[in-house]
Amino acid sequence: MKRLNKLRNDLQSLSLKSRIAILFAISTFIPLMFTVLFSYHTMSTILTNKLHTNFNSNLHQISLTIENTINDMNYVSQQIDFSENIQFRLKTYLKMEDSLEKTRLYEDIKNELNLITFSNPNIGLSLIYVEKENKYLFNSHGVKDEFHLRNQPLFIKGYKIDNFGPHVSMERYNDKYVLSTVRQLDMDYENHVYLYMESNLDLTRNIVEKDNVLNHTSYLLLNKQNEVIYSEEQEEFPLQTPFFREEHLDEDGTRNGYYWFKQTTDRGWSVVSLISIAQYKQEINEWMILMLYMAILFVLVSLIVGLLLWKTFYRPLHQLNSEIKLMSNHNFASEVVSTKIPEFVDLLSHFRKMKKQITNLIQAIEQKERNRADLEVEKLLHQINPHFLMNTLDTARWLAVAGNKEEVTHLLTALNKLLYYNMGKLGNSSTLNQEIDSVKQYLELQQIRYDFDYKIELFIADSLLESSVPRFILQPIVENSIYHGLEDDGSIRIAITNDPHNMMIKVSDNGRGMSEEDIQRIWQKDQQKEKGMGIGLHYVKQILDRTYEGRASIDIFSSTNNGTDVVLTIPIGEEFS
Repeated sequence: MKRLNKLRNDLQSLSLKSRIAILFAISTFIPLMFTVLFSYHTMSTILTNKLHTNFNSNLHQISLTIENTINDMNYVSQQIDFSENIQFRLKTYLKMEDSLEKTRLYEDIKNELNLITFSNPNIGLSLIYVEKENKYLFNSHGVKDEFHLRNQPLFIKGYKIDNFGPHVSMERYNDKYVLSTVRQLDMDYENHVYLYMESNLDLTRNIVEKDNVLNHTSYLLLNKQNEVIYSEEQEEFPLQTPFFREEHLDEDGTRNGYYWFKQTTDRGWSVVSLISIAQYKQEINEWMILMLYMAILFVLVSLIVGLLLWKTFYRPLHQLNSEIKLMSNHNFASEVVSTKIPEFVDLLSHFRKMKKQITNLIQAIEQKERNRADLEVEKLLHQINPHFLMNTLDTARWLAVAGNKEEVTHLLTALNKLLYYNMGKLGNSSTLNQEIDSVKQYLELQQIRYDFDYKIELFIADSLLESSVPRFILQPIVENSIYHGLEDDGSIRIAITNDPHNMMIKVSDNGRGMSEEDIQRIWQKDQQKEKGMGIGLHYVKQILDRTYEGRASIDIFSSTNNGTDVVLTIPIGEEFS
Protein backbone atom coordinates (compact mmCIF):
# COMPACT_ATOMS: atom_id res chain seq x y z
CA MET A 1 0.00 0.00 0.00
CA LYS A 2 2.83 2.36 0.85
CA ARG A 3 4.48 1.62 -2.47
CA LEU A 4 1.24 2.37 -4.32
CA ASN A 5 0.90 5.66 -2.47
CA LYS A 6 4.53 6.54 -3.21
CA LEU A 7 4.03 5.68 -6.88
CA ARG A 8 0.85 7.78 -6.97
CA ASN A 9 2.66 10.73 -5.38
CA ASP A 10 5.57 10.37 -7.79
CA LEU A 11 3.19 10.37 -10.76
CA GLN A 12 1.33 13.40 -9.42
CA SER A 13 4.60 15.28 -8.99
CA LEU A 14 5.67 14.72 -12.60
CA SER A 15 6.04 17.79 -14.78
CA LEU A 16 3.86 18.30 -17.84
CA LYS A 17 6.87 17.53 -20.06
CA SER A 18 7.44 14.20 -18.29
CA ARG A 19 3.74 13.29 -18.43
CA ILE A 20 3.58 14.02 -22.17
CA ALA A 21 6.74 11.97 -22.75
CA ILE A 22 5.40 9.00 -20.74
CA LEU A 23 1.96 9.06 -22.38
CA PHE A 24 3.51 9.42 -25.82
CA ALA A 25 5.88 6.52 -25.13
CA ILE A 26 3.02 4.32 -23.88
CA SER A 27 0.78 5.21 -26.83
CA THR A 28 3.64 4.50 -29.24
CA PHE A 29 5.47 1.46 -27.92
CA ILE A 30 2.61 -0.65 -26.53
CA PRO A 31 0.70 -0.77 -29.86
CA LEU A 32 4.04 -1.33 -31.61
CA MET A 33 4.82 -4.23 -29.27
CA PHE A 34 1.42 -5.85 -29.80
CA THR A 35 1.74 -5.32 -33.56
CA VAL A 36 5.16 -6.96 -33.64
CA LEU A 37 4.02 -9.92 -31.51
CA PHE A 38 0.84 -10.42 -33.51
CA SER A 39 2.73 -10.08 -36.79
CA TYR A 40 5.38 -12.51 -35.60
CA HIS A 41 2.78 -15.11 -34.67
CA THR A 42 0.87 -14.61 -37.92
CA MET A 43 3.93 -14.64 -40.15
CA SER A 44 5.40 -17.60 -38.28
CA THR A 45 2.20 -19.56 -38.86
CA ILE A 46 2.03 -18.56 -42.53
CA LEU A 47 5.67 -19.34 -43.20
CA THR A 48 5.48 -22.63 -41.28
CA ASN A 49 2.46 -23.72 -43.28
CA LYS A 50 4.20 -22.62 -46.48
CA LEU A 51 7.33 -24.61 -45.64
CA HIS A 52 5.28 -27.68 -44.66
CA THR A 53 3.39 -27.46 -47.92
CA ASN A 54 6.61 -27.11 -49.91
CA PHE A 55 8.27 -30.00 -48.10
CA ASN A 56 5.28 -32.30 -48.44
CA SER A 57 4.92 -31.44 -52.11
CA ASN A 58 8.61 -32.01 -52.71
CA LEU A 59 8.61 -35.32 -50.83
CA HIS A 60 5.59 -36.49 -52.78
CA GLN A 61 7.35 -35.61 -56.05
CA ILE A 62 10.54 -37.43 -55.00
CA SER A 63 8.71 -40.55 -53.85
CA LEU A 64 6.66 -40.54 -57.05
CA THR A 65 9.81 -40.25 -59.16
CA ILE A 66 11.50 -43.13 -57.35
CA GLU A 67 8.35 -45.27 -57.57
CA ASN A 68 8.09 -44.60 -61.30
CA THR A 69 11.75 -45.47 -61.77
CA ILE A 70 11.35 -48.77 -59.90
CA ASN A 71 8.17 -49.55 -61.80
CA ASP A 72 9.91 -48.86 -65.11
CA MET A 73 12.82 -51.16 -64.26
CA ASN A 74 10.44 -53.88 -63.06
CA TYR A 75 8.35 -53.51 -66.19
CA VAL A 76 11.38 -53.68 -68.51
CA SER A 77 12.78 -56.68 -66.62
CA GLN A 78 9.37 -58.35 -66.93
CA GLN A 79 9.35 -57.74 -70.68
CA ILE A 80 12.71 -59.42 -71.03
CA ASP A 81 11.77 -62.30 -68.71
CA PHE A 82 8.49 -62.98 -70.51
CA SER A 83 10.01 -62.78 -74.01
CA GLU A 84 10.13 -66.40 -75.32
CA ASN A 85 12.37 -65.35 -78.18
CA ILE A 86 14.98 -63.84 -75.85
CA GLN A 87 14.67 -66.80 -73.48
CA PHE A 88 15.21 -69.30 -76.33
CA ARG A 89 18.13 -67.44 -77.89
CA LEU A 90 19.78 -66.86 -74.50
CA LYS A 91 19.50 -70.56 -73.59
CA THR A 92 20.84 -71.54 -77.00
CA TYR A 93 23.72 -69.07 -76.64
CA LEU A 94 24.69 -70.39 -73.21
CA LYS A 95 24.79 -74.00 -74.46
CA MET A 96 26.71 -73.35 -77.68
CA GLU A 97 30.41 -73.83 -78.09
CA ASP A 98 32.48 -70.90 -79.17
CA SER A 99 31.99 -70.35 -82.86
CA LEU A 100 31.19 -67.71 -85.40
CA GLU A 101 27.54 -68.61 -85.11
CA LYS A 102 27.68 -67.98 -81.34
CA THR A 103 29.21 -64.59 -81.93
CA ARG A 104 26.43 -63.69 -84.34
CA LEU A 105 23.84 -64.91 -81.88
CA TYR A 106 25.46 -62.76 -79.13
CA GLU A 107 25.06 -59.67 -81.26
CA ASP A 108 21.46 -60.51 -82.07
CA ILE A 109 20.56 -61.00 -78.39
CA LYS A 110 22.38 -57.80 -77.36
CA ASN A 111 20.63 -55.79 -80.06
CA GLU A 112 17.24 -57.10 -78.98
CA LEU A 113 17.98 -56.31 -75.32
CA ASN A 114 19.23 -52.87 -76.23
CA LEU A 115 16.12 -52.26 -78.24
CA ILE A 116 14.00 -52.87 -75.15
CA THR A 117 16.17 -50.95 -72.65
CA PHE A 118 17.04 -47.98 -74.86
CA SER A 119 13.39 -47.35 -75.56
CA ASN A 120 12.97 -46.51 -71.86
CA PRO A 121 15.01 -43.40 -70.80
CA ASN A 122 14.90 -44.36 -67.13
CA ILE A 123 17.09 -47.46 -67.76
CA GLY A 124 20.85 -47.14 -67.52
CA LEU A 125 23.27 -50.06 -67.33
CA SER A 126 21.73 -53.48 -68.07
CA LEU A 127 23.32 -56.94 -68.41
CA ILE A 128 22.75 -60.67 -68.03
CA TYR A 129 24.59 -62.32 -65.16
CA VAL A 130 25.36 -66.06 -64.87
CA GLU A 131 25.80 -66.75 -61.19
CA LYS A 132 27.94 -69.94 -61.07
CA GLU A 133 30.16 -68.81 -63.87
CA ASN A 134 30.40 -65.37 -62.24
CA LYS A 135 30.29 -63.59 -65.55
CA TYR A 136 28.12 -60.99 -67.13
CA LEU A 137 26.97 -60.81 -70.73
CA PHE A 138 25.23 -58.41 -73.08
CA ASN A 139 26.11 -55.31 -71.02
CA SER A 140 24.72 -52.09 -72.51
CA HIS A 141 27.59 -49.97 -71.09
CA GLY A 142 31.06 -50.53 -69.75
CA VAL A 143 31.15 -52.30 -66.39
CA LYS A 144 33.49 -51.68 -63.45
CA ASP A 145 35.98 -54.41 -62.62
CA GLU A 146 34.59 -54.87 -59.10
CA PHE A 147 31.08 -55.70 -60.31
CA HIS A 148 28.58 -56.91 -57.69
CA LEU A 149 25.19 -58.29 -58.55
CA ARG A 150 23.52 -57.40 -55.30
CA ASN A 151 24.59 -53.93 -54.06
CA GLN A 152 23.44 -53.09 -50.61
CA PRO A 153 21.22 -51.78 -49.29
CA LEU A 154 18.27 -53.94 -50.16
CA PHE A 155 15.47 -51.55 -50.97
CA ILE A 156 12.47 -53.79 -51.81
CA LYS A 157 12.36 -57.57 -51.44
CA GLY A 158 10.15 -59.44 -53.94
CA TYR A 159 9.60 -62.84 -55.46
CA LYS A 160 12.50 -63.55 -57.82
CA ILE A 161 13.02 -59.79 -58.09
CA ASP A 162 14.79 -57.47 -55.68
CA ASN A 163 15.37 -53.74 -55.76
CA PHE A 164 18.61 -52.36 -54.33
CA GLY A 165 19.99 -48.95 -53.63
CA PRO A 166 20.62 -46.21 -53.61
CA HIS A 167 24.21 -47.28 -54.32
CA VAL A 168 27.07 -46.22 -56.55
CA SER A 169 26.52 -47.28 -60.14
CA MET A 170 28.38 -50.34 -61.50
CA GLU A 171 28.76 -48.56 -64.81
CA ARG A 172 32.36 -47.68 -65.60
CA TYR A 173 33.25 -44.02 -65.06
CA ASN A 174 29.91 -43.37 -63.40
CA ASP A 175 29.87 -42.65 -59.65
CA LYS A 176 26.28 -41.51 -59.40
CA TYR A 177 23.86 -42.97 -56.90
CA VAL A 178 21.35 -45.19 -58.66
CA LEU A 179 18.71 -47.84 -58.00
CA SER A 180 19.12 -51.34 -59.36
CA THR A 181 16.83 -54.26 -60.06
CA VAL A 182 17.98 -57.91 -59.94
CA ARG A 183 15.55 -60.40 -61.54
CA GLN A 184 16.03 -64.12 -61.79
CA LEU A 185 15.09 -65.14 -65.33
CA ASP A 186 12.62 -68.03 -65.51
CA MET A 187 14.46 -70.29 -67.93
CA ASP A 188 15.42 -73.96 -68.06
CA TYR A 189 19.14 -73.76 -67.51
CA GLU A 190 21.49 -75.51 -65.17
CA ASN A 191 22.75 -72.21 -63.64
CA HIS A 192 20.76 -69.31 -62.27
CA VAL A 193 20.67 -66.48 -64.75
CA TYR A 194 19.83 -62.95 -63.59
CA LEU A 195 18.93 -59.72 -65.30
CA TYR A 196 20.75 -56.75 -63.73
CA MET A 197 19.39 -53.31 -64.50
CA GLU A 198 20.21 -49.82 -63.16
CA SER A 199 18.22 -46.66 -63.22
CA ASN A 200 19.41 -43.82 -65.39
CA LEU A 201 18.46 -41.42 -62.62
CA ASP A 202 21.06 -39.64 -60.51
CA LEU A 203 19.37 -39.38 -57.12
CA THR A 204 21.60 -36.49 -55.98
CA ARG A 205 21.00 -34.31 -59.03
CA ASN A 206 17.63 -35.37 -60.40
CA ILE A 207 15.71 -36.03 -57.19
CA VAL A 208 17.36 -34.51 -54.11
CA GLU A 209 18.08 -31.14 -55.72
CA LYS A 210 14.99 -31.05 -57.84
CA ASP A 211 13.29 -28.29 -55.86
CA ASN A 212 15.44 -25.15 -56.02
CA VAL A 213 13.38 -23.56 -53.28
CA LEU A 214 14.80 -26.04 -50.77
CA ASN A 215 18.50 -25.87 -51.62
CA HIS A 216 19.54 -26.41 -48.00
CA THR A 217 17.54 -29.60 -47.59
CA SER A 218 19.08 -33.04 -47.02
CA TYR A 219 17.37 -36.36 -47.64
CA LEU A 220 17.11 -39.86 -46.20
CA LEU A 221 15.59 -43.02 -47.62
CA LEU A 222 14.08 -45.55 -45.19
CA ASN A 223 13.11 -49.13 -45.90
CA LYS A 224 10.05 -50.89 -44.51
CA GLN A 225 11.82 -51.41 -41.21
CA ASN A 226 12.49 -47.61 -40.97
CA GLU A 227 16.21 -48.23 -41.33
CA VAL A 228 18.29 -45.60 -43.05
CA ILE A 229 19.43 -46.94 -46.42
CA TYR A 230 20.50 -43.62 -47.88
CA SER A 231 21.71 -40.58 -45.93
CA GLU A 232 23.12 -37.20 -46.84
CA GLU A 233 23.78 -36.48 -43.15
CA GLN A 234 25.65 -39.62 -42.10
CA GLU A 235 27.16 -38.06 -38.99
CA GLU A 236 23.73 -37.50 -37.50
CA PHE A 237 21.86 -40.27 -39.34
CA PRO A 238 24.30 -43.11 -40.23
CA LEU A 239 23.37 -45.93 -42.62
CA GLN A 240 21.75 -49.15 -41.42
CA THR A 241 20.50 -47.45 -38.24
CA PRO A 242 16.82 -47.13 -37.35
CA PHE A 243 15.48 -43.63 -37.87
CA PHE A 244 13.08 -44.19 -34.94
CA ARG A 245 13.87 -46.13 -31.81
CA GLU A 246 10.25 -47.09 -31.52
CA GLU A 247 7.12 -47.05 -33.63
CA HIS A 248 6.55 -43.50 -34.80
CA LEU A 249 3.48 -42.47 -36.76
CA ASP A 250 4.10 -38.74 -37.04
CA GLU A 251 4.92 -37.28 -40.43
CA ASP A 252 7.16 -34.46 -39.10
CA GLY A 253 9.13 -33.49 -36.01
CA THR A 254 12.55 -32.47 -34.72
CA ARG A 255 15.63 -34.60 -34.11
CA ASN A 256 19.37 -33.99 -33.72
CA GLY A 257 19.02 -30.26 -34.48
CA TYR A 258 16.90 -30.84 -37.61
CA TYR A 259 13.31 -30.52 -38.59
CA TRP A 260 12.24 -33.64 -40.52
CA PHE A 261 9.33 -34.37 -42.83
CA LYS A 262 8.44 -37.89 -43.98
CA GLN A 263 6.51 -39.28 -46.94
CA THR A 264 5.65 -43.04 -46.78
CA THR A 265 4.76 -44.90 -49.95
CA ASP A 266 2.29 -47.74 -50.43
CA ARG A 267 5.18 -50.22 -50.56
CA GLY A 268 6.26 -49.19 -47.05
CA TRP A 269 9.51 -47.32 -47.78
CA SER A 270 9.83 -43.64 -46.92
CA VAL A 271 11.53 -40.47 -48.04
CA VAL A 272 12.62 -38.07 -45.28
CA SER A 273 13.70 -34.47 -45.86
CA LEU A 274 15.90 -32.76 -43.30
CA ILE A 275 16.53 -29.06 -42.73
CA SER A 276 18.47 -27.56 -39.85
CA ILE A 277 16.40 -25.66 -37.33
CA ALA A 278 18.51 -22.53 -37.95
CA GLN A 279 17.91 -22.76 -41.71
CA TYR A 280 14.25 -23.59 -41.12
CA LYS A 281 13.87 -20.38 -39.12
CA GLN A 282 15.99 -18.29 -41.47
CA GLU A 283 13.02 -16.93 -43.40
CA ILE A 284 11.23 -16.11 -40.16
CA ASN A 285 14.42 -14.46 -38.87
CA GLU A 286 14.74 -12.48 -42.09
CA TRP A 287 11.20 -11.31 -41.63
CA MET A 288 11.95 -10.43 -38.01
CA ILE A 289 14.93 -8.35 -39.13
CA LEU A 290 12.64 -6.58 -41.57
CA MET A 291 10.16 -6.01 -38.76
CA LEU A 292 13.00 -4.68 -36.59
CA TYR A 293 13.93 -2.19 -39.30
CA MET A 294 10.30 -1.21 -39.60
CA ALA A 295 10.07 -0.82 -35.81
CA ILE A 296 13.18 1.38 -35.79
CA LEU A 297 11.71 3.45 -38.60
CA PHE A 298 8.43 3.66 -36.70
CA VAL A 299 10.27 4.78 -33.55
CA LEU A 300 12.19 7.41 -35.52
CA VAL A 301 8.97 8.68 -37.06
CA SER A 302 7.40 8.69 -33.59
CA LEU A 303 10.34 10.65 -32.21
CA ILE A 304 10.02 13.17 -35.04
CA VAL A 305 6.28 13.44 -34.38
CA GLY A 306 7.05 13.82 -30.67
CA LEU A 307 9.57 16.56 -31.41
CA LEU A 308 7.01 18.36 -33.57
CA LEU A 309 4.46 17.94 -30.79
CA TRP A 310 6.99 19.34 -28.31
CA LYS A 311 7.69 22.32 -30.54
CA THR A 312 4.00 22.83 -31.19
CA PHE A 313 2.68 22.50 -27.66
CA TYR A 314 5.25 22.22 -24.89
CA ARG A 315 7.80 24.69 -26.26
CA PRO A 316 5.37 27.68 -26.36
CA LEU A 317 4.15 26.68 -22.90
CA HIS A 318 7.75 26.53 -21.64
CA GLN A 319 8.43 29.93 -23.22
CA LEU A 320 5.32 31.31 -21.54
CA ASN A 321 6.63 29.99 -18.23
CA SER A 322 9.98 31.69 -18.92
CA GLU A 323 8.20 34.95 -19.68
CA ILE A 324 6.28 34.66 -16.39
CA LYS A 325 9.58 34.08 -14.55
CA LEU A 326 11.07 37.15 -16.23
CA MET A 327 8.06 39.14 -15.08
CA SER A 328 8.55 37.84 -11.52
CA ASN A 329 12.15 39.14 -11.79
CA HIS A 330 10.80 42.62 -12.70
CA ASN A 331 11.50 42.16 -16.43
CA PHE A 332 8.23 43.27 -17.99
CA ALA A 333 9.54 44.19 -21.44
CA SER A 334 10.85 40.83 -22.68
CA GLU A 335 8.54 38.78 -24.93
CA VAL A 336 10.04 35.31 -25.54
CA VAL A 337 6.95 33.43 -26.78
CA SER A 338 6.46 33.20 -30.54
CA THR A 339 3.59 31.02 -31.76
CA LYS A 340 0.73 31.01 -34.24
CA ILE A 341 -1.46 28.52 -32.39
CA PRO A 342 -4.80 30.33 -31.89
CA GLU A 343 -5.28 29.09 -28.31
CA PHE A 344 -1.80 30.24 -27.30
CA VAL A 345 -2.22 33.54 -29.18
CA ASP A 346 -5.41 34.24 -27.22
CA LEU A 347 -3.77 33.24 -23.93
CA LEU A 348 -0.72 35.41 -24.67
CA SER A 349 -2.95 38.35 -25.58
CA HIS A 350 -4.68 38.21 -22.18
CA PHE A 351 -1.41 37.58 -20.34
CA ARG A 352 0.40 40.51 -21.95
CA LYS A 353 -2.58 42.75 -21.40
CA MET A 354 -2.45 41.78 -17.72
CA LYS A 355 1.34 42.31 -17.71
CA LYS A 356 0.90 45.78 -19.21
CA GLN A 357 -1.68 46.65 -16.55
CA ILE A 358 0.69 45.42 -13.83
CA THR A 359 3.54 47.42 -15.40
CA ASN A 360 1.41 50.58 -15.46
CA LEU A 361 0.36 49.99 -11.87
CA ILE A 362 3.98 49.46 -10.74
CA GLN A 363 5.07 52.55 -12.64
CA ALA A 364 2.29 54.57 -11.01
CA ILE A 365 3.30 53.31 -7.57
CA GLU A 366 6.97 54.01 -8.29
CA GLN A 367 6.13 57.49 -9.53
CA LYS A 368 4.07 58.07 -6.43
CA GLU A 369 6.96 56.92 -4.26
CA ARG A 370 9.39 59.12 -6.18
CA ASN A 371 7.07 62.09 -5.74
CA ARG A 372 6.82 61.36 -2.04
CA ALA A 373 10.61 61.03 -1.80
CA ASP A 374 11.06 64.28 -3.75
CA LEU A 375 8.62 65.97 -1.44
CA GLU A 376 10.44 64.58 1.56
CA VAL A 377 13.78 65.82 0.19
CA GLU A 378 12.34 69.22 -0.61
CA LYS A 379 10.84 69.35 2.85
CA LEU A 380 14.22 68.54 4.39
CA LEU A 381 15.94 71.05 2.17
CA HIS A 382 13.59 73.90 2.96
CA GLN A 383 13.13 73.27 6.68
CA ILE A 384 15.62 75.96 7.75
CA ASN A 385 15.89 76.28 11.50
CA PRO A 386 13.99 79.49 12.57
CA HIS A 387 16.53 80.02 15.35
CA PHE A 388 19.26 80.16 12.71
CA LEU A 389 17.45 82.91 10.81
CA MET A 390 16.49 84.77 13.99
CA ASN A 391 20.03 84.67 15.37
CA THR A 392 21.51 85.74 12.04
CA LEU A 393 19.13 88.65 11.70
CA ASP A 394 19.72 89.60 15.35
CA THR A 395 23.45 89.64 14.62
CA ALA A 396 22.80 91.95 11.64
CA ARG A 397 20.73 94.28 13.86
CA TRP A 398 23.53 94.60 16.42
CA LEU A 399 26.08 95.20 13.72
CA ALA A 400 23.87 97.93 12.27
CA VAL A 401 23.43 99.48 15.70
CA ALA A 402 27.20 99.40 16.13
CA GLY A 403 27.50 101.20 12.81
CA ASN A 404 29.51 98.41 11.16
CA LYS A 405 27.88 98.75 7.76
CA GLU A 406 30.50 96.68 5.92
CA GLU A 407 30.01 93.74 8.28
CA VAL A 408 26.23 94.05 7.91
CA THR A 409 26.60 94.09 4.15
CA HIS A 410 28.80 90.97 4.12
CA LEU A 411 26.45 89.22 6.53
CA LEU A 412 23.28 89.94 4.60
CA THR A 413 24.94 89.23 1.26
CA ALA A 414 26.12 85.83 2.47
CA LEU A 415 22.67 85.07 3.93
CA ASN A 416 20.96 86.13 0.72
CA LYS A 417 23.15 83.90 -1.44
CA LEU A 418 22.77 81.01 0.95
CA LEU A 419 18.96 81.29 1.03
CA TYR A 420 18.81 81.80 -2.73
CA TYR A 421 20.84 78.65 -3.27
CA ASN A 422 18.81 76.73 -0.68
CA MET A 423 15.50 77.60 -2.30
CA GLY A 424 16.61 76.00 -5.57
CA LYS A 425 16.35 79.03 -7.76
CA LEU A 426 19.24 77.58 -9.78
CA GLY A 427 17.58 74.18 -10.22
CA ASN A 428 17.72 70.81 -8.42
CA SER A 429 21.20 69.98 -9.69
CA SER A 430 24.34 71.93 -9.09
CA THR A 431 28.06 71.79 -9.72
CA LEU A 432 30.94 71.26 -7.37
CA ASN A 433 31.96 74.86 -7.96
CA GLN A 434 28.55 76.11 -6.81
CA GLU A 435 28.55 73.74 -3.86
CA ILE A 436 31.98 75.01 -2.71
CA ASP A 437 30.79 78.62 -3.12
CA SER A 438 27.74 77.93 -0.92
CA VAL A 439 30.04 76.40 1.72
CA LYS A 440 32.21 79.54 1.63
CA GLN A 441 29.13 81.74 2.07
CA TYR A 442 27.99 79.61 5.01
CA LEU A 443 31.46 79.76 6.69
CA GLU A 444 31.64 83.54 6.18
CA LEU A 445 28.21 83.88 7.77
CA GLN A 446 29.21 81.78 10.76
CA GLN A 447 32.53 83.58 11.21
CA ILE A 448 30.73 86.96 11.35
CA ARG A 449 28.17 85.63 13.81
CA TYR A 450 30.52 83.85 16.19
CA ASP A 451 33.84 85.49 15.39
CA PHE A 452 35.33 82.05 14.71
CA ASP A 453 38.55 81.65 12.75
CA TYR A 454 38.08 78.57 10.59
CA LYS A 455 40.61 77.60 7.99
CA ILE A 456 39.26 75.84 4.91
CA GLU A 457 41.53 73.88 2.60
CA LEU A 458 40.35 72.81 -0.86
CA PHE A 459 41.98 70.10 -2.98
CA ILE A 460 40.16 69.66 -6.26
CA ALA A 461 41.22 69.37 -9.88
CA ASP A 462 39.94 72.11 -12.18
CA SER A 463 38.45 69.38 -14.43
CA LEU A 464 36.05 68.37 -11.63
CA LEU A 465 34.72 71.85 -10.77
CA GLU A 466 31.90 71.62 -13.30
CA SER A 467 30.93 68.05 -12.34
CA SER A 468 27.19 67.72 -11.74
CA VAL A 469 26.08 66.89 -8.19
CA PRO A 470 22.84 67.17 -6.21
CA ARG A 471 22.23 70.59 -4.64
CA PHE A 472 23.22 71.29 -1.02
CA ILE A 473 25.24 68.18 -0.15
CA LEU A 474 28.44 69.82 1.16
CA GLN A 475 26.93 72.47 3.51
CA PRO A 476 25.34 69.93 5.93
CA ILE A 477 28.70 68.06 6.16
CA VAL A 478 30.65 71.26 6.93
CA GLU A 479 27.95 72.29 9.42
CA ASN A 480 28.34 68.86 11.09
CA SER A 481 32.10 69.55 11.46
CA ILE A 482 31.41 72.92 13.13
CA TYR A 483 28.81 71.75 15.61
CA HIS A 484 30.16 68.26 16.38
CA GLY A 485 33.91 68.60 15.85
CA LEU A 486 35.58 72.01 15.87
CA GLU A 487 36.07 74.37 18.77
CA ASP A 488 36.50 78.15 18.26
CA ASP A 489 39.10 77.60 15.61
CA GLY A 490 40.35 74.74 13.50
CA SER A 491 40.59 73.64 9.89
CA ILE A 492 38.26 71.98 7.46
CA ARG A 493 39.79 70.09 4.53
CA ILE A 494 37.78 69.26 1.40
CA ALA A 495 39.51 66.83 -0.98
CA ILE A 496 37.79 65.72 -4.18
CA THR A 497 39.27 62.91 -6.28
CA ASN A 498 38.00 60.50 -8.89
CA ASP A 499 38.59 57.15 -10.56
CA PRO A 500 37.12 55.85 -13.86
CA HIS A 501 33.73 55.19 -12.27
CA ASN A 502 33.25 57.30 -9.12
CA MET A 503 34.03 60.66 -7.61
CA MET A 504 35.08 60.71 -3.93
CA ILE A 505 34.42 63.84 -1.80
CA LYS A 506 36.17 63.72 1.55
CA VAL A 507 35.43 66.42 4.18
CA SER A 508 37.84 66.23 7.15
CA ASP A 509 38.22 68.33 10.32
CA ASN A 510 40.75 68.26 13.13
CA GLY A 511 38.19 68.73 15.89
CA ARG A 512 37.31 66.68 18.94
CA GLY A 513 35.76 63.81 16.98
CA MET A 514 32.69 61.73 17.82
CA SER A 515 31.86 58.46 19.41
CA GLU A 516 29.83 55.76 17.65
CA GLU A 517 26.74 56.76 19.63
CA ASP A 518 27.14 60.38 18.44
CA ILE A 519 27.41 59.19 14.84
CA GLN A 520 24.20 57.16 15.15
CA ARG A 521 22.36 60.20 16.58
CA ILE A 522 23.50 62.33 13.63
CA TRP A 523 21.65 60.03 11.20
CA GLN A 524 18.38 60.67 13.02
CA LYS A 525 15.98 62.82 11.07
CA ASP A 526 15.27 65.52 13.69
CA GLN A 527 18.70 65.66 15.34
CA GLN A 528 19.94 68.89 13.71
CA LYS A 529 16.82 70.99 13.80
CA GLU A 530 18.06 72.79 16.91
CA LYS A 531 21.47 73.72 15.50
CA GLY A 532 22.65 75.52 12.35
CA MET A 533 20.40 75.63 9.31
CA GLY A 534 18.66 72.45 10.43
CA ILE A 535 19.06 70.47 7.20
CA GLY A 536 21.45 67.82 8.53
CA LEU A 537 23.18 64.74 7.15
CA HIS A 538 19.88 62.87 6.91
CA TYR A 539 19.03 65.13 3.95
CA VAL A 540 22.34 64.29 2.30
CA LYS A 541 21.70 60.57 2.61
CA GLN A 542 18.13 60.96 1.31
CA ILE A 543 19.13 63.05 -1.72
CA LEU A 544 21.91 60.56 -2.63
CA ASP A 545 19.54 57.57 -2.39
CA ARG A 546 16.87 59.33 -4.39
CA THR A 547 19.25 60.59 -7.08
CA TYR A 548 21.56 57.63 -7.57
CA GLU A 549 19.25 54.76 -6.46
CA GLY A 550 21.78 53.08 -4.18
CA ARG A 551 24.87 53.65 -6.33
CA ALA A 552 26.12 56.51 -4.13
CA SER A 553 27.08 56.38 -0.44
CA ILE A 554 27.97 58.54 2.56
CA ASP A 555 30.22 57.22 5.36
CA ILE A 556 31.44 58.81 8.63
CA PHE A 557 34.78 57.81 10.15
CA SER A 558 35.52 59.32 13.53
CA SER A 559 36.73 58.63 17.04
CA THR A 560 37.02 60.84 20.13
CA ASN A 561 39.82 63.50 19.96
CA ASN A 562 40.90 62.32 16.47
CA GLY A 563 38.79 64.47 14.18
CA THR A 564 36.10 63.36 11.73
CA ASP A 565 36.11 62.25 8.07
CA VAL A 566 32.92 62.25 6.01
CA VAL A 567 33.29 60.52 2.64
CA LEU A 568 30.85 60.82 -0.26
CA THR A 569 31.10 58.37 -3.18
CA ILE A 570 29.18 59.52 -6.26
CA PRO A 571 29.02 57.91 -9.75
CA ILE A 572 30.68 59.97 -12.46
CA GLY A 573 28.92 61.15 -15.58
CA GLU A 574 25.30 60.64 -14.46
CA GLU A 575 22.84 63.33 -15.47
CA PHE A 576 19.76 64.06 -13.35
CA SER A 577 17.20 66.76 -12.84
